[in-house]
Amino acid sequence: MTVIQKTVDDKGRLMLGKAFAGQMVIIRQVTEGMLEIMRAKAVPEPELWLHKNAKAIKMVMEGIEDARKGNLVDGPDLHAMAKLADEMGV
Repeated sequence: MTVIQKTVDDKGRLMLGKAFAGQMVIIRQVTEGMLEIMRAKAVPEPELWLHKNAKAIKMVMEGIEDARKGNLVDGPDLHAMAKLADEMGV
């Protein structure tokens, strides 16, 4: 574990250095006077459900792996669907 001493400026700012430049961090107060700083990534709120659902995320990861391996299926026949919609008057 590396320990680095830093000084908070008169505006309450703490410079972490280039290793953290442009990155999001989470600062957690562990105890009074002790902070923990962790790199973080943001998840868009509409996608948060996926990260909370182990079964769904497993299925997505399996699908990504299948795509990497070239295990793809033909997509829907959009021409046939359009023809059917025309026939139905939609």
